[in-house]
Amino acid sequence: MTVTVRQALDILITSVGKLEDTVDTLKSGDLDEEVQGIAVAFTATFDVIRRAIESGANLIITHEPTYFNHLDETDWLSGDPVYERKRELIASSGIAIFRLHDYIHEYKPDGIVDGMLKALGWEAYADSDDPTRLTLPNGDVCTVRAIAEEAKRKLGIDSVLVAGDPELPVARFAFAVGAPGGRAQMAYLKERDIDLLIAGETNEWETNEYVRDAADMGLNKALIVLGHQKSEEAGMLTVVKLLRGAFPDVPVELLELPSAVRRI
Repeated sequence: MTVTVRQALDILITSVGKLEDTVDTLKSGDLDEEVQGIAVAFTATFDVIRRAIESGANLIITHEPTYFNHLDETDWLSGDPVYERKRELIASSGIAIFRLHDYIHEYKPDGIVDGMLKALGWEAYADSDDPTRLTLPNGDVCTVRAIAEEAKRKLGIDSVLVAGDPELPVARFAFAVGAPGGRAQMAYLKERDIDLLIAGETNEWETNEYVRDAADMGLNKALIVLGHQKSEEAGMLTVVKLLRGAFPDVPVELLELPSAVRRI
């Protein structure tokens, strides 16, 4: 069965319907090209693109931008050696790259959140009306430290950031993937009756300091920062599952990466 890039993308966006204002567009390649293989990634790094090409894939589905800014604008990068080398690799290979950011967050439930909960084994903790709000079963409690260690182990993270008391007992917590912004993260802590917020990325002078002040006041609040990539990367397994189910004869793989930054 021949599968085109257009047909593959239709599988990923049909359930949502057409979004008028979105960054989810084809960044390179031809919609009518026959798909030989699909690489799914958190972001289309130089290494991901090389690995996709080497595997025989000619379509990359990426959650985050290819060119280092939300809109994938490139005029400001003209002549930059990193941009030019990456652009040349994409152009010479003819690989198609589609960004799937807005649509997957519009899935019911949110595709990234759902995939992350499955990767962490926390689906049973999720509130049916709000899967980002989690409650440990049977009245159990667990420390911030223990939850952080579990997330590190299951997501392959060497270290995380923690604000507040690592030994704080937690019964209710929330998972705010990615980087929704400080105000949204603080609203989670204020409005959702939680002890702990697990975040992807924070501005250090915003949510981190809010939690520090809360802890200094004796309020039971804590924060775990996983890093943006590791808070969403496993969520892209939702895409892998959809595409494999629709096109069982097309190779589809998640290309994982170590985090771009590390503590030394």
